[in-house]
Amino acid sequence: MDLWQRRAALEPAPNPDRNIDYVSTLRGGVAALNDRVQVTLRYVPDASVIQPDVFAAYLKAMENEDWPSHEHLATAIMQDINNQLVPRWVQVVTSIGGDGHPPDHKVMVEDKQPQWANAGLLAHLDPI
Repeated sequence: MDLWQRRAALEPAPNPDRNIDYVSTLRGGVAALNDRVQVTLRYVPDASVIQPDVFAAYLKAMENEDWPSHEHLATAIMQDINNQLVPRWVQVVTSIGGDGHPPDHKVMVEDKQPQWANAGLLAHLDPI
């Protein structure tokens, strides 16, 4: 599957209220890197949101790729979300292992629109 086909799986839906900042969180897993990679997406939408079933289909599409590293996978998800959704703020956390099952490897990538700031909203987020 090429880049554009993969991104096309992230069909956005309209944000129900663009006048307020809120955090949307989606979680799922992808079979990659000879393991099960847990993916957590948190974002503050601008014009569009991603429905849970769309996110699940997107993660399934990610399984068709041969990822050279955990970091490649995490940054590709970030780039795809930024390209398709253009959120005000976005954080992608991917993890392999943990909970006493080595190897434990977590990657977090984060981005925001240049003029966006809402530290109070983000301060309420639990660590992943």
